[in-house]
Amino acid sequence: MASRTAKKRKITKPVKFGVVGVGGMGQGHCKSLQKVRNAKLVAVCDNHAATAQKVGAQFEVAWFSDHKKLIKSGLCDAVVIATPHPFHPPVAVDCMKAGIHVLSEKPLSERVSSADKMVKAAKANKVAFAVMFQRRFEPQWAKAIELCRGGKLGKIYRATMISPEYRSQAYYDSGAWRATWAGEGGGVMMNQSPHILDLFVQLTGMPSEVFGKTETRMHHIEVEDIAEAMLKYPDGGSGYLYCSTTESGPGQMIEIFGDKGKLVMRNGKITFYEFKPPVAKHIKTNKAMWGKPGHTEVELKLKENAKGHFNVMQNLVNHLLKGEKLVTPGDSGVGSLELANAIMLSSHIGEWVKLPLARAKYDAFLKERRETSTFKKKRVKEQRITDPGHKGKKKK
Repeated sequence: MASRTAKKRKITKPVKFGVVGVGGMGQGHCKSLQKVRNAKLVAVCDNHAATAQKVGAQFEVAWFSDHKKLIKSGLCDAVVIATPHPFHPPVAVDCMKAGIHVLSEKPLSERVSSADKMVKAAKANKVAFAVMFQRRFEPQWAKAIELCRGGKLGKIYRATMISPEYRSQAYYDSGAWRATWAGEGGGVMMNQSPHILDLFVQLTGMPSEVFGKTETRMHHIEVEDIAEAMLKYPDGGSGYLYCSTTESGPGQMIEIFGDKGKLVMRNGKITFYEFKPPVAKHIKTNKAMWGKPGHTEVELKLKENAKGHFNVMQNLVNHLLKGEKLVTPGDSGVGSLELANAIMLSSHIGEWVKLPLARAKYDAFLKERRETSTFKKKRVKEQRITDPGHKGKKKK
């Protein structure tokens, strides 16, 4: 049943956006909105009033230090939420109950139980809900998803993911909330690797069991800077993943070995090999002692598409105005978060953890971590700066 407070909003051009959380990435989203056709930034919000006022003046829009006041203003058709991720759910649910459409930064939350509440609220209040997984729009990743979902690999036997996501201590010292149980609810899996974890899940589907190991190896933080896990899949396939903020240089990769072919994603390049005949058939029918199935690199045609967060925003605007299908619907962002939670819980108990994850069990684990934390950062130099790699351009 829809919330009594929800009001059906008639969407007209341009779609009016607010950005909640403009101390860092949110400022980049304000810039990105300038590229989006039929969209207009009308308000910003940050619990740090001086920041909200400064950004509001910069973009010449209304500013608020309380998201509930932004909602009450009636200015926005949709909001982009760019607060620290533990605060995504309460802001999103409040907006949804007021009939405001929501685009949440990744990850949806620090725990899957509260992400579930976001999905439920969006459905109950009949609002659009998307998550900021813009890498799904990149041509090579879009093609990889197409190949896997189209059955080109056949049954998947093995999946591997390696993700170097280097950060120095200065990065962690830029905010008291960073890499703490209270502020982030996790480390590399919660902040730096959600994009690659999302793509991994989009390609392989969800495992049925995980055995995880997390470490705090090189940084002065209380959560993991390294995470790895062995995976079991429902149809008998296996997998391994590793992500770290201690490893520098190139090397991000996903490799998937299936019955009909092998997909290799390495440093932004896609390669697909087709097996003839399929492996299972060759193993049974081959008569030559050293025989192997033939493999051919398949030439792939990639669609041209500019990189950027604006793709997700444009898709949401097109969805609201034209009914275009969402590429990053909110409920599709639950899987990678659930996988990260399961790896963390497995590392804690030292056992295989089955999926779907027992929400209450993980919530109890996280609650205990937060309540017993005695960690103190040695030094904090607060910096509310957008990633310099994120640049917004004005729409033509």
